[in-house]
Amino acid sequence: MKKSDTLKNQEDQRPEGEEETRDHSLQAQAKRRAEHPEHLNAGTAFDWEDLDAYQQELDRLDKEGPGRPKGAD
Repeated sequence: MKKSDTLKNQEDQRPEGEEETRDHSLQAQAKRRAEHPEHLNAGTAFDWEDLDAYQQELDRLDKEGPGRPKGAD
């Protein structure tokens, strides 16, 4: 069976109204990730620890303002 026959059979089996298959290339995936930067999905465990510490520091700054954290001597 040729590749073109296989593709045609798959297209025939697709239910009516179903949209074309999504582009699963690395470039398309990178574009989708860039559209939603709030959903990070990369980095090492150390990167995530640094990100958590950074977010905690931002929260502290919102509450206490700039300066030394309370209890840090």
